[in-house]
Amino acid sequence: MRNLAAGARVASFMRVDRSAFRFDLAQWILVVVFSALLDIALDALRASPGASWSPLGVNGELFALGLLMLTSAVVAMLCRDAAIFVALPVVVLAAFPLLQVVHTLPAAAHLELASPWDTVFELAMFGWMIAVCVRAVHLLSDSPPRHRIARALLGGLLLSLPLWFAPLGGPLDGWWTNDDDADEAITGSNPASEPVMAMQGYLLDDALDDLEDERSGVTDLYFVGFAPDSRNDGFRKELDLAQDVMDERFDTRGRSIALINHRDTLTQKPFATLTNLRRVLQEIGDAMDPDEDIVMLYLTAGPEAEGGLAAVLPPLELVPVTPESVKQLLDSAGIRFRVIVVSTCAAGAWIDTLHDDDTAVLVSSPGQDRTRGCDGSAEPSPFSTALFGRVLRSADSIPAALADVVADPALNGASGTRLSIGPGIDAQLRQVKRGAPTKTAALRGIAFDAGPGRFDNGRL
Repeated sequence: MRNLAAGARVASFMRVDRSAFRFDLAQWILVVVFSALLDIALDALRASPGASWSPLGVNGELFALGLLMLTSAVVAMLCRDAAIFVALPVVVLAAFPLLQVVHTLPAAAHLELASPWDTVFELAMFGWMIAVCVRAVHLLSDSPPRHRIARALLGGLLLSLPLWFAPLGGPLDGWWTNDDDADEAITGSNPASEPVMAMQGYLLDDALDDLEDERSGVTDLYFVGFAPDSRNDGFRKELDLAQDVMDERFDTRGRSIALINHRDTLTQKPFATLTNLRRVLQEIGDAMDPDEDIVMLYLTAGPEAEGGLAAVLPPLELVPVTPESVKQLLDSAGIRFRVIVVSTCAAGAWIDTLHDDDTAVLVSSPGQDRTRGCDGSAEPSPFSTALFGRVLRSADSIPAALADVVADPALNGASGTRLSIGPGIDAQLRQVKRGAPTKTAALRGIAFDAGPGRFDNGRL
């Protein structure tokens, strides 16, 4: 407490001398620990609501402390006084709490300083810190008066190196962070990191290499799932459900690709970007028979301006996907027969842009459902659950499944489901080979209970 009181006098430029401090290794450890605890508390005041404590904050503390000890050793050599090596960090760390508190006040009070006052404030704080470092060296130096000021200036600038280099090259992890940021930092799974980007190139190439070519005389169905919005788990779960059902019931295994933006699949699935979608559709266009085979494209995301799909994967800046861009990609890939299912708010523009004789377009706006907002939720939408989780598992044909979903009064009332299906694609879809209904579909509507004598036979 005596050292902290003397340090406050140093920081406030009040009269104080070397005898006001106590220097030993125990004091050195205490001021280091106190400084770290104060950083934790002040970072908590600056943190956004819902932030959690992160042990990665120790990286920045140790980096700054290492620079402080290194520069203290250099100053001790310049002053030819080995005792300064321990004394100088004690003085500086005892003086800095006042600066730390003042620096945090605007953020703690939720004040946003308007430009240029925010810059003026930061420069003033920076100058104050350098001045404290200079005064600390001056306080401890026993050099002759003619050399003391020069050595104090030089030593103070050296001592301020942590202020210069920590933001430039040191770790900037805070003691408090949002959960998503903490997970990303711990796992190293930043979408923009080099390992993830390198893995992404491999994932897409591998998925395209595994695509099977069309079979002569067979109407093959290719499935492409596209979930570009990483903000909620529901989009990823919808895509997983859709791909599983199509692979199992409509023989798309080996002819299906899922493009997903999600923090849990950064090194497992290719990114859902317009560039990747172009490559996938081009590859499928080369592998299929355009006069016989069909591509089913399922898109799910939050809405973007003018009916497009939001492409969200921070810190990457991705181009939103619009009905016009999808039509252009399908046309350039030479894909004639198309089934396009879109789950997003205000999806009507997709029908207006994409419908023709060889295209089926099914759209649903789950944002109108009170159980799910326009930006999605943690679970799949009622629309995708009905289409892939129930109807397509047991339908005789894809056109029948699409019609059943549109006719469902519960979905139509909540989601605004609409369908446009041309005569050409309708006839072609009826040629698609179907697998046997799954047990889930065969037993739809039957509820079993483990208790004796319980059996409820619903509709089959």
